[in-house]
Amino acid sequence: MLSTRIATALAVVPLAVLGMLFLPTAAITLVFALLMLLGAWEWGGLMRLTDTGRIVLTLGVALLIFLFALVRTQLWLVAADNLLVGAACLWWLVAIYWIARFPRGWAETMGRTAVGVAVGLIVLVAPVAAVTYLHQSDQGPLLLLTFFFLVWAADTGAYFAGRMLGRHKLAPAVSPGKTREGAVGGFVAAMLFAGAGAWLLGYSGDRLIAFMFLGGWVAIISVVGDLSISMFKRHAGIKDSGTLFPGHGGVLDRLDSVLAAAPWFVAGLHWLPSAV
Repeated sequence: MLSTRIATALAVVPLAVLGMLFLPTAAITLVFALLMLLGAWEWGGLMRLTDTGRIVLTLGVALLIFLFALVRTQLWLVAADNLLVGAACLWWLVAIYWIARFPRGWAETMGRTAVGVAVGLIVLVAPVAAVTYLHQSDQGPLLLLTFFFLVWAADTGAYFAGRMLGRHKLAPAVSPGKTREGAVGGFVAAMLFAGAGAWLLGYSGDRLIAFMFLGGWVAIISVVGDLSISMFKRHAGIKDSGTLFPGHGGVLDRLDSVLAAAPWFVAGLHWLPSAV
């Protein structure tokens, strides 16, 4: 299993890096939108929808992505994009509450199909807007690449810290394998990489320090994304959301951290001190 995971990563990561560096923003948006449509199909499985229901959900996500892309050039949509990203950020904060109490009250609230579908629409559409914003901004390709490497650094740091030092369970009812020590390792790794990324982006002084703390928050909220998808999977009684990535599972299994971190990374960039 580990060898399959490594082989998949070695095949996918270089392609992702080259794409972020050299593809135009429209192509990046299209690729990520297609991934989110696959994620929508998997989300329908988490909601135990019929095939017809999963098709309707996927079409709904496609329609929302299309509508946001269609009028993104209009000034008024800047507020709409911000509202979408803000709604996603709010959900990921609410998810912390559910992680802390899972499974108490889950079936009666989040386990309801209508609620789960509504959450899915937000968490699957918002990352497309966030990725588009990052790639089309100043230093866009490098900024987007920095974001993904932050998520990967957090995941890698958490994995190795958890394997070597993990003793105390982080959220045993949701994911017994995750430890507090692993979460701290991911936090530290992300902050260190954020410092390197800030330097490459030309940040200095207060902006560099703030970017490092943003990297730490990305690590924290990426764990929330991971655990949130785990809650939905546990309620649905499945281990993996799909089989697209051998050894890694489906889109939601592989990009659960990105779903949560992308909106918050965009929000955090707006709060960074101005460059001097």
